[in-house]
Amino acid sequence: MERLRVIEQEIKAERALLIAELLATGGTWQKAADACKVQKQTLHKAFKDKVNSISGICKDTSPEQVLRVMDLLHHQTVVLLIRKGHVDVQTAIVNARRERVLRRNPKAIAAEQRVVRSRADGPLRSGGDVRKVPLPRRQAS
Repeated sequence: MERLRVIEQEIKAERALLIAELLATGGTWQKAADACKVQKQTLHKAFKDKVNSISGICKDTSPEQVLRVMDLLHHQTVVLLIRKGHVDVQTAIVNARRERVLRRNPKAIAAEQRVVRSRADGPLRSGGDVRKVPLPRRQAS
């Protein structure tokens, strides 16, 4: 049941993104409702807040737009990235209010990539540095 709940959340997140994209390119709520096979009012009530938030984020010039959209639609993933240190949480004054601001941490991301690339026998080498190891041949019978 947990897997089903997660799948449904993913579908809702994708639907909100697609509706926001449709509206941004001149589409209407009615067109989105027809595609989803529901009434316009039902779709609007279910998705207007997220779609408006997505639209607001996309109109902003923040370099961290992707993190903000991820936080809105996939909050648990952002929490995991914060725990790993890939995302730093800061506070900033935005429109005369203190708000939580998410920033990528390139050093932590690069450090983890180096760890992932390493193996028990040492780090992987780039393409030209990898030596070809001859495989033992089977004896002909």
